[in-house]
Amino acid sequence: MGNDLGIDLKRLQRINPLLERFIGEGNQLPGAQTLLWRRGELVDFQSAGFRDRENRLPVEEDTIFRIYSMTKPLISAAMMMLFEEGHFQLFSPVSEFIPGFRNLQVFQKEDPQTGEWITEKMEHPVTLHELLTHTSGLTYGLQAAHHPVARRYNEMNLEGDSFSLEQVVDKILEQPLAFQPGSHWHYSASTDVLARVVEVISGKSIDAFLRERLFEPLEMKDTGYFLPPEKHDRLSEIYCIANWFDRGISPEDLEQMWREGAVAQRLVSGETHRCLEPHQAFRGGHGLVSTSKDYLNFCRMLIQRGSWEGERLLAPKTVELMTMNHVRQEMMPLEIRGYEILGEGFGLGFGVNLNTAASLNLGSVGTFGWGGLASTGFIIDPLEELILIQMAQFIPPPEQLLFKYLRTAVYQSLTN
Repeated sequence: MGNDLGIDLKRLQRINPLLERFIGEGNQLPGAQTLLWRRGELVDFQSAGFRDRENRLPVEEDTIFRIYSMTKPLISAAMMMLFEEGHFQLFSPVSEFIPGFRNLQVFQKEDPQTGEWITEKMEHPVTLHELLTHTSGLTYGLQAAHHPVARRYNEMNLEGDSFSLEQVVDKILEQPLAFQPGSHWHYSASTDVLARVVEVISGKSIDAFLRERLFEPLEMKDTGYFLPPEKHDRLSEIYCIANWFDRGISPEDLEQMWREGAVAQRLVSGETHRCLEPHQAFRGGHGLVSTSKDYLNFCRMLIQRGSWEGERLLAPKTVELMTMNHVRQEMMPLEIRGYEILGEGFGLGFGVNLNTAASLNLGSVGTFGWGGLASTGFIIDPLEELILIQMAQFIPPPEQLLFKYLRTAVYQSLTN
C-alpha cells in the first residue's frame, strides 16, 4: 500500500513518537486523534491518550469532539450552495437579507478623556463576499485585547450560548464596525452572520439546513449542534490552560504559561458551548461537534471538487473559487489574536497556502484548511491528493503543539 500511495510507511511511523511527546499528563494534550488520507485511501488513523483524563477513558475511533471554528467551512459551503441556486451574488449587500446592516457606523477612535467613541459612516455597504472572507469590519470577543469594539463584544458574551442566532446578529448590529468594510482582514463573527443569512434565504434553521444539505448526504452521522443521550459518553472532555477566559492575557503570555507548566484544567460540560441537550443557540462560527471520520467525508467532498458518492453537492468551479485566495496583499500577514499566519491568504471560508517558504513548514501552494479553538485542525492538499485531520480538546492551541509537527511528519514521508 505504501508504494502505491507514494508514502514511505517506515518514515510515517515518526508520527508515533510525536504522539508520545505531546500527549500525557500535566500541561500536555490529555488525548488526540490523527487521520491521514491519500489518493483515495485511509493511510493512518491513530487515537492516543484520554478523552476523559480523570476517569482514564481513552480516545477511541468514534470519539466525538467540539470542533469550534471548523464549523466555519461548513457554513461557507452552505452559503455557496445558495449562491449556486441564484439567491445572491457575492457582491450583494448583506442588508438585502438583514436590513440592520444598512446604516451601521464605523469605529474611528476613542476619546481618551471621556471614553466616548467617535464613529463615521461606512464607505460602502458590507457585502456577502466580505463576510465570507473576514473583511467585513466585524470583530470577535476573543480579539478583546486588540480593539475597543471587540471588548464590547466580549462584555456582551456574544460567543456564549445565551442568545439565538438571530439575537446574536441583533446584538452585533448594536455596535459599530471595527473597521471600514473591505479595509482589513480581521477574524470575526462574520460567519455567524452568514449562518443567519442562510436561515433567512432558506426559511430553515441553520441546524436543519446543514443536516439536510450536508450532514445527511455526506453521511456525517455524528455531526451536529447537540448529541442525543446515547452518544454523550463518546464526547471528549475539554481542557484549558488556567486564565484562558481572561481575554486580556496576550498570546505570548499564554505560550509562556504553557512552557512553564501551567496545568491543563478540565472544564465542566456547558462551560464552552452547549451540546449535550437540544437547544436553539446555534452559531455559524462555532458550535458543532463531529468525529474525525465525519469531517473526513466533508474534506473528501472538497478534494473531489464537490462530488460525493456520485452526488454533486457543489460545482467544481465553486470549490475552486472557495479555495483560492481573495485577500489583498496589503492585508497580509493574516493575524488572529496576535498570531501571524505566515504564507497564507484566505478564500471563502478557508486559509490558503500562498507561499510554502514563508509558512516555514513542508507543504504545497494551494493547500487549504482551517482549525478550531480546542486544538482541532485540517488541511486539504489537492496537489498531493492528501487530507490531514487532527482532533483534540485543549484550549488554547499553543503554536508548538502537535499539528505543525504532525504536518512535517506526514510530508516528510511522501515519496512521490
